[in-house]
Amino acid sequence: MIKMANRLLIFNSDCELAIANGERFYTPSANIVKMMDDLAFLPAYWGKQGDRVLVKTNPNQEFIESVYTPLELKCTAVNEDELKSCIDLKGEPWGESPKICHWLAKRGMGDEWLPEKKEWYSRKTAREGLGRLLTQLPFLDTEILPQICYSLKELEQKISTGNWFIKAPWSSSGKGLLPIEDQISDRAKEWLSGIFKRQGYVMLEKRLEKIEDFAMQFFAGDEGIEFIGWSTFTTGNQGEYQGNYIGQQKKIEEKLTNFLGEEKIEALKLEVLKMLNNLLPLYRGYFGVDMMIYKDKMEKITVQPCVEINLRYNMGIIALVFSREYLCATSEGQFSINAYFNKGVALAEHLHLQQKYPAVYENNQIKSGYLNLTPITETTNFVASVICY
Repeated sequence: MIKMANRLLIFNSDCELAIANGERFYTPSANIVKMMDDLAFLPAYWGKQGDRVLVKTNPNQEFIESVYTPLELKCTAVNEDELKSCIDLKGEPWGESPKICHWLAKRGMGDEWLPEKKEWYSRKTAREGLGRLLTQLPFLDTEILPQICYSLKELEQKISTGNWFIKAPWSSSGKGLLPIEDQISDRAKEWLSGIFKRQGYVMLEKRLEKIEDFAMQFFAGDEGIEFIGWSTFTTGNQGEYQGNYIGQQKKIEEKLTNFLGEEKIEALKLEVLKMLNNLLPLYRGYFGVDMMIYKDKMEKITVQPCVEINLRYNMGIIALVFSREYLCATSEGQFSINAYFNKGVALAEHLHLQQKYPAVYENNQIKSGYLNLTPITETTNFVASVICY
């Protein structure tokens, strides 16, 4: 029997930005660095015994006593200094990029980035996947296929009336997304000029009358791609990620079936999996495909089955794993990421929620109440948490 290497789990949520940049030593903005530091513990929830999760600062005693111990988490936190004494670890980042692959290769924990992978992660790949689904699923509306624009002039010619989303080719979680109504402002033109210069083109999508955001989650191994579950999530007005439902898979599927009908749900399961196996035969790892239920021009409820392909771990996978491993079967709730930009505010809100919704555990799973999934101190700005009932 082959012994599997223990993993070093890394929350490098700058991966798409690092791919777009292309440099081994890319440095994201201070805000993104702070988010990665504050939420660094998140991958521990799918860690096994012997795995490590890379953090800037080890979790405080309050977190260990109120979260780590009651849930019986198996993964151990390690900072970069302590990493030097760890041996035989294989790097498993949130997502690949030239930057993280180089960092791991230097430490003997992975391979260097292959430049030919870059296009896998672009929105052109999602567009190609959607194009293939349009030929296989007759209930789809052809108007959902995004248009590719290579210049500001071409973009302005295509936008005359209506609401649109302009998206950068490499971006994630609502970043690199610009809502436009009828005309492009001078400020937006400035932003677009930067995208054209750095990334070469943009995607233009019609803004749909959204009812529900959801996703299919997958694992790609040597034997092919496997569907591992559904997730539903919420976004803000600018498309930014807000949170995920946590609960039983059957409840999510029932909700989606109520909107679309059993036949369409089964067709999605079949055709999306088939499309992905043909589109991404060489990708290995976890990933998700974002989708949307919306009303068309005739007020008919239908689906956009390939809004984005996120070739990485994602918040939907966290929600899926947490629901299966750490949430009582009779409970449900909301997983969310919140940002607090003044010192001490995150900690004050955390203490308030702990008191208002005290966590109730049953058999090392949370049954109800509030739980922070990442450590919180006076200097924390970003918090991952759940509220269950």
